[in-house]
Amino acid sequence: MQITLEPKISLKEYQMLRGTTVWAKLTDRQVKKLLKHSAFKVRAKADGKTVGMARIIFDYGYTAYVSDVIVLPEFQGNGIGKLMMEHLIAEVRAAAEPGGFLNIVLQAAPGKSAFYEKFGFTKRTEETGWGMCLRFNS
Repeated sequence: MQITLEPKISLKEYQMLRGTTVWAKLTDRQVKKLLKHSAFKVRAKADGKTVGMARIIFDYGYTAYVSDVIVLPEFQGNGIGKLMMEHLIAEVRAAAEPGGFLNIVLQAAPGKSAFYEKFGFTKRTEETGWGMCLRFNS
């Protein structure tokens, strides 16, 4: 299986992928806006078929938010999510202030925390606020 990553995703592809999750349904208008205003997005294809996508919202100051990471269920466990996350984290780091504080945050779906911990994300505590974050140069 050959996996390729591309920095774009169509409304139709996004809706198809999101439809495989238990997440809230979004209108096409919402999807058009979120795709337009995502700082970085990536589409994963396996042998030419769209099988995943991920996106990040970034303020270009110090905070980035991993908003969506979706891989079709039948393609999970093949390293596709890992490739997309590595790609997006590299994009944010390249766009951030060199040597400056950087905070990448996300809300992990139930049972998915271990996946994000492989990239250095840590579970937050009551003192730091619930959720997860990945910090550089703190």
